[in-house]
Amino acid sequence: MNKTTEKRGVTMVEELSNYLKECDIEVVAAEDFSAPATKVDKHSILVLPSYNILEMIEEAVDEEGSLSGYVQNQLEEVHRLSVEDAFRRIVESRLLYTDIASELKSLEGKNFEGIYKAYSLIWEGDELLNEQLSETETDSFQISEKWVQDRLEDNSLIVMELPFASGYEAPLWVPMGGYNECPLPVYQAVIVKHWQEAYGIKILAVTEDTWIFQAGSRPQTYQEALKLAQEHFIFCQYVLDEFPSLGHYADYLLKQDVWYFWWD
Repeated sequence: MNKTTEKRGVTMVEELSNYLKECDIEVVAAEDFSAPATKVDKHSILVLPSYNILEMIEEAVDEEGSLSGYVQNQLEEVHRLSVEDAFRRIVESRLLYTDIASELKSLEGKNFEGIYKAYSLIWEGDELLNEQLSETETDSFQISEKWVQDRLEDNSLIVMELPFASGYEAPLWVPMGGYNECPLPVYQAVIVKHWQEAYGIKILAVTEDTWIFQAGSRPQTYQEALKLAQEHFIFCQYVLDEFPSLGHYADYLLKQDVWYFWWD
């Protein structure tokens, strides 16, 4: 437990709520949990509190003086970066410690196709890269009471609402990432903005290691679904844990609306 929290007699959820008070939030007791209702013009985001999230927010506040100050500072960077920039920087960080030839690690000026080609070198020869359209019967993930209970570190959770157009700010208000293979919050925000514009995604939930989105529209062709699958694979390699190949995952994206990203 966070020692300052212990000293003050303040719960972790209360601390998080205090930081998030500039957003529209509601604290809900675990026993009163029900999945937030989807709203046309807003994201109703289930925030499962954790000490890791609290620590990342505290670091952001220490750096910028307030959480809103951190968000505004990061948004300036978000608006400077293209989605290709975000994918490029994620892949460059993955290639950094590989034995792939140095000339192949340079992604400057490359489009998404070139960025993905470089990323695929990490997985060369792996069946996961198979792009052949393959039928999958995998159903969409559903947020359940058990899923929530299994991830609660306290006896309460937070529902945070953001205007629809501002959904991409969620990774900044609830910063998680920048560790292991999970992208930095600023890159998450750039990519979420891209997916929001392309597929009208709603943000359903966030934990210390998970984002769950629901697409407002699906890819219209297999080639579009394959490119989206490649984007997801760069964003979170673990999307393929439940699928034999990219071709299977692309088929899922053609059929289902919920996107589940989890980092080890």
